[in-house]
Amino acid sequence: MRLLLSDDSRKRVFDYLIKRNECNSLKELATKLKIPYKTIQNWRYYKGRYLPEAIVPLEIKNELLILDKQNENWGKVIGGKKTYKLILEKYGLKEIRRRQSLGGKISIQKKVKTEKEIILNLNDPLFLEFYGVLLGDGWLSKLIYKDKITYLIGISGNAKKDRVFFNYLKKNIKSLFNRKAYLKERPKYNSIELNFAHKNLLKKMNLELSFPIGEKINLKIEDKIYNSGFEKVKYIIRGIFDTDGCFFLDKTPVGRPYPCITITMKSPILMKQIHDILIKNGFKAYHNQTRPVQQIRLKGYKQLNKWMGEIGSSNPRNLDKMALVAQLDSATAS
Repeated sequence: MRLLLSDDSRKRVFDYLIKRNECNSLKELATKLKIPYKTIQNWRYYKGRYLPEAIVPLEIKNELLILDKQNENWGKVIGGKKTYKLILEKYGLKEIRRRQSLGGKISIQKKVKTEKEIILNLNDPLFLEFYGVLLGDGWLSKLIYKDKITYLIGISGNAKKDRVFFNYLKKNIKSLFNRKAYLKERPKYNSIELNFAHKNLLKKMNLELSFPIGEKINLKIEDKIYNSGFEKVKYIIRGIFDTDGCFFLDKTPVGRPYPCITITMKSPILMKQIHDILIKNGFKAYHNQTRPVQQIRLKGYKQLNKWMGEIGSSNPRNLDKMALVAQLDSATAS
């Protein structure tokens, strides 16, 4: 059901919603309710716009002045009847039946195209890096709002440090999955999110790679990838490092900057996998397992140069600094 409210009642509804949701503006309210800002603006200020009954708070509904009520699809019904009448007068019943038949075929084709099976390319470095990013700071979620299910894939990061990296990820998502990801600002937490909807990809990641939907528990690199060796796993480690890793210079007792590479996560199975394969491939990595949030650390110029040569980074937050330090070490050595 849709309701047409008086101006005062319309204002009261949105003032109430802003206060109840602890927002400071309509824009914040739109973000909180996950409704396009333009739609919220139209509901609030366009006098002829009918509001969905579901958005009107029950607590104040009886106090509002409701000018009119209509069924949810009344606008489409009116528009459809007018179009039908015009086509009938101009072309006749035969043309209407032809268009109805064509519309049905197009609808079926669109559905088949939408539900086309997606194949996870486990040999593609970009996909493996994306998989690592999800293991680090990503998630799969199944959201239900007003009986509609949205399958969302998201990645979170630092608003200042990760913005360039997220633009890089947006291009990869478009290239890998033909989806346009969008950035969501979270200024209260100094963070950003990169989100895109993809039902088939989400289900594939869950079923074939055991990536959990919702809470991330018992995270691990899927065995069929992990057991295929370092040449594939290194791209996953790169993705994890670019989200949950850090590079910094730690001063030694004599004052010389000492490079440190760390990965910090609350995922013991995954951390053991990373540590084991690093050790197996000649890295000198330390694994601190004494706390719930575990850390893997590599120290020194040899480890830095080996990491840059074999794993690397795609996130300028760490990459630029690591490359500069590695170059300075090479210059000093020569």
